[in-house]
Amino acid sequence: METDNKNESKVGRPTKYNEETVARLCEALADGLPVKTACTMADVGVTTLSEWKEKYSNIEKRMSEARESFREKALQTIKKAILADDWRAAQAALKLVFEEYREGKGSVNVAVGVQVVLPEAERARLIERRDKALLANGQ
Repeated sequence: METDNKNESKVGRPTKYNEETVARLCEALADGLPVKTACTMADVGVTTLSEWKEKYSNIEKRMSEARESFREKALQTIKKAILADDWRAAQAALKLVFEEYREGKGSVNVAVGVQVVLPEAERARLIERRDKALLANGQ
């Protein structure tokens, strides 16, 4: 654990930066908690954590490793569920890996902001087809 006693202020509260606090923070991150909640679990303010990141170079690496640990656990859980033929897990995995399976993604949203110009006869034909489809569906 790094210490920087020469730059420690003698005024104000003593620092909470110690191995136990950092371990609690990283354990919470490894459990999948967001940074703000992990700070609460470690009894550290988010602002304090930002200061620690500037002052103690190793904390950022430890936090990243903890978050990667959670990612690995989550991915292994999804893999086990997929191997057990859980379609919901397979669907979630597709959404994670392939953008086109995510909500709101696809050709409809990709074309937003693109102006399509149709001849009037084609426009009328499409409106007629839409109206027939709506009637067929009871709308």
